[in-house]
Amino acid sequence: MRHMGNEANLFIIGAMKSGTTSLHEYLGSHPRIFMSREKEPGYFVEELALAKGESWYRSLFDADERYLYRGESSTHYTKLPVYGGVVERIYRFNPQARLIYIMRNPFERTVSHYWHAVRDLHHGGELRPLLEAVREQPDYLAFSDYAMQLEPYIERFGRESVYALTFEALVRDPQSEVDRICDWLELERCAIGGETARAHNQKPQSIVGVAGAGVFNRIEHSRVWDRVSPLVPRPLKEWARRRAYRVVDQEQYLEDIPRLKREIAALQERQIEDLARLLNRHFPEWSDERDMPAPHCETEPVTRTS
Repeated sequence: MRHMGNEANLFIIGAMKSGTTSLHEYLGSHPRIFMSREKEPGYFVEELALAKGESWYRSLFDADERYLYRGESSTHYTKLPVYGGVVERIYRFNPQARLIYIMRNPFERTVSHYWHAVRDLHHGGELRPLLEAVREQPDYLAFSDYAMQLEPYIERFGRESVYALTFEALVRDPQSEVDRICDWLELERCAIGGETARAHNQKPQSIVGVAGAGVFNRIEHSRVWDRVSPLVPRPLKEWARRRAYRVVDQEQYLEDIPRLKREIAALQERQIEDLARLLNRHFPEWSDERDMPAPHCETEPVTRTS
């Protein structure tokens, strides 16, 4: 049974830095699927958006009856142990929901996650070098533990309600992957093409991060600054910004990559084995022969739009 009205019944639940933006747009190009214009509402995370209320959440979706699926994509839904209770909230909202989980080579996802954190200036940015950050912040490895993130959904919704694919497969042949998802959703297949291509979430050639201890950055993104900023002379603002941010030295990143790979290889291999058992499939695209990520390889799949 499919829910009508403006009730969401299709969720891309992650993983972070694994192609969710492109997949969101691919599915949104199908005439029977409406994907929310706000790509990551994060409604079912209590700490983020639950307080906005169900009316707000439903307003994100078109109620037109031609849509059999109304979906959204929130990678926060697979960020255990940081955000808990999400599976139960989605289940209470719609126990017949369909869930899609896209996964990426876990080492490459971890490194991409790090660069995302470095560039996240609004939340203070990641100040530590790569190796130190992954050693000290459990989230980097936990969000790449796909079996741990996915198992609660399978237990609650049933295996048939959860579709898992890989970033690498989506990059290699987007149309075939979307066709398989359409088959799973019992929808007619639909071409995702047009001729214009653009890439999502590319890591820029130069990376701007927070400088020093991040004092100026915290001031700039505070409510106090919002009030006093109009009164501050422009030269003083420019002086502060020059001291608030820095161009990140990526040479340290290049040195840390092989060391980090050696350090976490055994852990991530065990995590992949757990995932293979959970899904009863193998992941040759993540084999030991895979290349280490280059400094500028953060591109999501090319999205074709008409």
